[in-house]
Amino acid sequence: MTVTVDDMRYYDRSLTGHTSDEIQGAIDAETEAQARICRLPDPVPADLTEALKRRVVCNLARRKLPLGMAQGDADRGPMPLPGRDAEVRRLEAPHRRLVVG
Repeated sequence: MTVTVDDMRYYDRSLTGHTSDEIQGAIDAETEAQARICRLPDPVPADLTEALKRRVVCNLARRKLPLGMAQGDADRGPMPLPGRDAEVRRLEAPHRRLVVG
């Protein structure tokens, strides 16, 4: 499944402050980032599509932050980057490429 701007607007209603070009740019960037670390079968399964949507939301949320960093609570520290998000890692885990060497 290819993720579209409309899919993202439906997935997270808080994206109304972003233009379609910004959302599409984030979709393109995170699709490439995901493809570098995961095997992407055709058709792309639902877990990878969900992980991609979450990556895009994280990407867009950080654009308004200086240095792209957000403070977490006292226990967890700063928020992780899109590819390091625990839910993204869980969803992508079965599809991760094994890097040797």
